[in-house]
Amino acid sequence: MIVPNARVLVFSAHAADFCSRAGGAIARFVEAGGEVHVIDLTYGERCESPALYAGGKTPSLEEVKAIRKGEMEAAAGVLGATIECFDFGDSPLVIDPDRKLRLIEALRAHRPEIVLVHWMKDLLHPDHVVTAENVLWACAYAGAGGIRTAHPPTARTTAYCYETTIGTAPVSGYLPDTYVDIGKVFEKKMEALRHLKAQPDLPGMYDICARYRGIEARMVGGIPGCQLAEGFVKIGAHS
Repeated sequence: MIVPNARVLVFSAHAADFCSRAGGAIARFVEAGGEVHVIDLTYGERCESPALYAGGKTPSLEEVKAIRKGEMEAAAGVLGATIECFDFGDSPLVIDPDRKLRLIEALRAHRPEIVLVHWMKDLLHPDHVVTAENVLWACAYAGAGGIRTAHPPTARTTAYCYETTIGTAPVSGYLPDTYVDIGKVFEKKMEALRHLKAQPDLPGMYDICARYRGIEARMVGGIPGCQLAEGFVKIGAHS
């Protein structure tokens, strides 16, 4: 999966998803000379900022967005990626026809060789399902000449679905078929996660996840000696 000098586009439903689920792969792509751009569809201002609502005072949504913006930019910077947020609003995340076109335009503008996105059956987190369904739809139709955007059509790209909501893989049917050894960049991923202070449990949870996926990578993924890994499900360019 990690190839030299790749153009990679990562779609993330909320502020932290790209980092918790694929931060190691992002860092690996960057170290291999690649260019990685992350698009957060929302800031996760309602459903994924628990620490910001834990105090006595309830912050405004705009205050939460501003905090999360700083956090996600700091995390992406540690990994070596660029990042932006479409600010579509979460819980529920709604993708109307105009927003579908914006996803196609993003693909045409960046022309990635690889797309990373949520698992399409992440059923216990509906925002993730909406993100995956619509990004994969955009990947399928980014080459359609009859769909007009500012940039010309681009070939359908290979997509990889990253980790489902942690702890729900058995329910959501998430079974990785591709593994990335993140041992050499693991501390970088943890540093990035620590910037996402609105979700303070992330470093601990994804430390456990990486160690478990590392066992899978050794046992069935064909990566001898791997201790820390991220898992992905490949959606081929012509699937």
